[in-house]
Amino acid sequence: MNEPFRYLIVAPLAFAAALVLTPIFVRVARSTGYLDHPDPRKSHAEPTPLLGGVAVAFALLLAAVLARGFFSVSLAVPRPGFFIGAALSLGMGLLDDRRPMPPLGKLAGQLAAALCLVLWGTEVEWIRANPLALAAAILGVTALLNAINFLDAMDGIVGAVVPITAAGFVAIGLLHGAPVDLILAWGLVGAGAGFLVYNAPPARIFLGDAGSHLLGFALAALALQALQGPPTISRLSAVALLLSYPLFDVIFVIVVRIVGRRPVYVGGVDHTTHRLGRRYGKWGALGIVVVAVTLNVCLGAWIWGLSDPQPVIAAVLISGLGYAIFGAYLGRIRPTP
Repeated sequence: MNEPFRYLIVAPLAFAAALVLTPIFVRVARSTGYLDHPDPRKSHAEPTPLLGGVAVAFALLLAAVLARGFFSVSLAVPRPGFFIGAALSLGMGLLDDRRPMPPLGKLAGQLAAALCLVLWGTEVEWIRANPLALAAAILGVTALLNAINFLDAMDGIVGAVVPITAAGFVAIGLLHGAPVDLILAWGLVGAGAGFLVYNAPPARIFLGDAGSHLLGFALAALALQALQGPPTISRLSAVALLLSYPLFDVIFVIVVRIVGRRPVYVGGVDHTTHRLGRRYGKWGALGIVVVAVTLNVCLGAWIWGLSDPQPVIAAVLISGLGYAIFGAYLGRIRPTP
């Protein structure tokens, strides 16, 4: 079997590992007090376990080990910055889940993880050679960590968005030869789907900040890997489209809070998913988000290999216009009763 397609086995292995491990971490979370307690900003009525992100992390590792041991899948050891940044993301999230960190402390941890990934976790030479591109990459990774963290505000949303987005990176890797880590990408597809079984409404376990930061970090790693080689308009646009919904959500929240003269860093029920949930219910909101993410992922996978800039620009404009109309519609939905 062609080696890139051999990596496909990682997805079902990660799915099975997540199915087995997640209930275990439900019990661990209850016994250790890693619980998300109800408050007026949250929709769950009972304390809910928070260690879903740790279950996903172990599922990813176990799937890679099993693929190597039983299916002879070759594993390329990631660079040290990837492991350090991933550990920082997970560890910082675990601390925040136990006792909420101050915003500046959380931002410092996110920047540290981003620095590790950009400087020592990937090999994008054109970014490291250009100070402006380097700064933009570090800020971009930090923004994505926050975007996934912001998006994790309703049952099942991140558990659905991450596998679909990861599938987009698999597509550009298989169809266009993009230099992404297919083991990581397939692992996110499987582990995310396995976790979604328990995180779909009504959720029995949450990712927690640990999980949302880790998954944001993993998507950022795939994005930077995809940008190795010449930074063409099609490749930059494709990555932007693949990651568009989390970025749209965080931009929407920031704009709404600035217009409303409220602190950006204080949580609330004004996210896109909250508004969709108020109008269509949790399952309706999940379905709408899945459709939006899938459409943009398909656009991104299509334009990746195009040399003609016109269809690329058209795809970006169509997506941008769609999000603008969507944002205007969401702005008319009251976020609270």
